[in-house]
Amino acid sequence: MTELDQDDRARHARLKAPRAYRFGQKRRIDGLPQSLPEPVRAYLDVLPEGRIVGFPLAPLDRTGIPVWFVSLFLDDPYFVGAMPSGIGYGATDDEAIIGAVAEIAENLMPSLALIPRRKERGSYNDLVRVHGARSVADPLTLGLPAGSPVGRDTVLEWTAATRHPTGETVLMPLDVAATDYFELSEGYKPFTNLITNGLGAGPDVPFALGHGVLELLQRDGNGLLFRALDQGVMLDLSQGLGPETSGMLARLESLGIRALPKFATDQFGLTNLYVVGYDRNPADAPTPIALSACGEACDPDRERALRKALLEFQAARVRKAFGHGPLAFAERVTPPGYVHAFIEKALPSLDLEESRALKAMLEWIVLPPEDLHAVLADTVYSERATKAFAELPTTPAADGHARGAIACERLLEAGFDVLYVDCSPPRGGVGVVKAIVPGLEVETMSYYRIGERNARKLIERDHPLVRFGTQSETLRPIRLTPEAIERFGGQPLFDVALAEEIVGSHYPLYREPESHHAPFRLEQRGRAA
Repeated sequence: MTELDQDDRARHARLKAPRAYRFGQKRRIDGLPQSLPEPVRAYLDVLPEGRIVGFPLAPLDRTGIPVWFVSLFLDDPYFVGAMPSGIGYGATDDEAIIGAVAEIAENLMPSLALIPRRKERGSYNDLVRVHGARSVADPLTLGLPAGSPVGRDTVLEWTAATRHPTGETVLMPLDVAATDYFELSEGYKPFTNLITNGLGAGPDVPFALGHGVLELLQRDGNGLLFRALDQGVMLDLSQGLGPETSGMLARLESLGIRALPKFATDQFGLTNLYVVGYDRNPADAPTPIALSACGEACDPDRERALRKALLEFQAARVRKAFGHGPLAFAERVTPPGYVHAFIEKALPSLDLEESRALKAMLEWIVLPPEDLHAVLADTVYSERATKAFAELPTTPAADGHARGAIACERLLEAGFDVLYVDCSPPRGGVGVVKAIVPGLEVETMSYYRIGERNARKLIERDHPLVRFGTQSETLRPIRLTPEAIERFGGQPLFDVALAEEIVGSHYPLYREPESHHAPFRLEQRGRAA
């Protein structure tokens, strides 16, 4: 589902309460193989009624790695404009299909869980007086937007989260707990754009939590180090590289694709890296927007991190080409009429999407490949330093449960509070959560959400985005606890005008419109001209 501006969903017509869903019902499935992996069947069994459509995207790019797109055309008219879909990738078609269907569950199950769930209204201070400070998340630790008026006396809407590993209940603002505006009470205005970061799915809650926590760590670790702020720290892969990842790199090179594996951080003893790259002949890209592809990873095992980032980089080339390339290009792999049906179903949400993301993507998709390459040359493609891959930390982890457990343990050892909103279906079958770790930060450059952690990172780099002095319309106070302000020795300020300037033409790397929206609007303009 699409991340929209704060007042968007209030304009949706609430036709009726969502249905009480019958789990395990038979459904129409088009395009998926007859024999489905058991995890796929488990996810399909808990999804609400509607038609599943799936198809491979691999034919759109010469890398050929398995990439599948799966969407759910919901029967229930309550979710006006909702088009839950997922793109999965992997070394096999089964791996890719599992990832795509799991992503649908991640996108949809939080809404089904939170819509009927009891919400509580009150300020942090009010709730602390009733429940105690340990049972209420402090909004000043949740990465408020710089200059936000929200504080401990602001009345917010709250829902229950769970503390790992004790199982204690912690009240969490819906502004952070929710992932889509369907989940909010009518008329409620969240203090920031809702985001899906931290969503995880799996066979059970521990697996899903680990999945979500690793995503939080990934984004917290690279958020100020890549995209428009890319530090250009290339991985030296001359030693310590396994045969699978070595083979992937060699194959990309043989195809004329320059992959750039880069280092983000090794904080918490985890390897956090990303892969960008470009076609040596830009005209060979499936569509120009594929040149902006990026794969990210954070994992206890450095080899697995690189494998995941390389696979995701290749999948991102296909995903971006499919979602933002010309509609006729997407129709090469879709069933007849699919793109039109998708747009028609999603149109109420498309009309309300974040205008900046749409405008920025419309500017990019008309650029010839050479021009888009030039936009990214000094940032995304930069090469300024090296970091030895063989020196990165690595801890063996047998499976997803083990990887997630290691990630959670490292955070707990560092003094972080690991929380999650349990969005799993009531009858079990799979686990779906939204992980929330106060102090880990995302969306600083796009939504100006910043707290003590990112402020300190920028100050330590002597970056002018954060400084001290007199606040103004563009130099806004970073909302922190009194204790954090004391640690800084004063009130740090975030320069939103400089952030705008830095992000500039790179905004499509931070926020993307819904699939097919930009090319659809571009074609509309062409017909109207």
